[in-house]
Amino acid sequence: MAKLPRLTLAFLQRQPESAARALEVLAPEDAAAVLAQVPVRISVPVFAAMTSVAAARCAANLPAGTIAAVCEALPGADAYSLLRHLDDAARLEVFERLPGKVSRRIRRALDYAEGTVGAWVEQQVPALNQNRTVADARHLLGHLEDFSASHLPLVDDAQKYAGLLPISALLRASPNARLETLAWRDCMAVTDTSLLASAAGRDDWDESTLLPVVNHRGELLGGVTKKTLAKVIREQSSHVVVRHESVLAYLLAAYLVAAEGLLKILLTGNSSSGSTPIAEDS
Repeated sequence: MAKLPRLTLAFLQRQPESAARALEVLAPEDAAAVLAQVPVRISVPVFAAMTSVAAARCAANLPAGTIAAVCEALPGADAYSLLRHLDDAARLEVFERLPGKVSRRIRRALDYAEGTVGAWVEQQVPALNQNRTVADARHLLGHLEDFSASHLPLVDDAQKYAGLLPISALLRASPNARLETLAWRDCMAVTDTSLLASAAGRDDWDESTLLPVVNHRGELLGGVTKKTLAKVIREQSSHVVVRHESVLAYLLAAYLVAAEGLLKILLTGNSSSGSTPIAEDS
């Protein structure tokens, strides 16, 4: 495939959801040919927005090293679902290229049946001991780049789930207040072996974007997010056709090339006024 037009790169980077929908209707090898030409930081949000099956079929046409880099950067549940739908040989190649800690985390998730909560738990959800202070929680959140949940799980000294901490409560509480005094204890944890469908019906989703997940001993394993739940439900309730004639790839490419040409005409019309050309993506 020829080098991607700048407009295509911009589309992938700025509209990952729309790009995912467009790539899902291409033949997997054509979708892979597009994503193979962009940096991982651009392809990761697109992979995350794709259905699990479409993402896996696309990834199967990429080198194992590229898939490993994508899976390392993907949110946990998205990485699990992508690798779950790869064939055994391809999955093994990816595991061999992943850092040991990441590989073990993903393998643990894949040990669960796909319809259970444990198969979708975000194992890297940050948690704090309930005996810590508000100042400690603020410090932790200040160093987290991607945490966007409404609540933070709390644990006791035995690492057992002890309640959820509303992030909003940290704004008005005294820095020296103990977190246990702010805990929302009415939110019961879901067990890792319970069905994901049972978690979907919980009223707690009205209050929190994350539900804590525990093992049979009550020890916190992580959390399942509303975003993950919505994605799983969407995939199970709709049957997306992920393979069409590959000619669609070339029709899409032709459309994007034509669109970039039109954009260039519009831009060059203003070149005399000192307009700055679009920079190449590195």
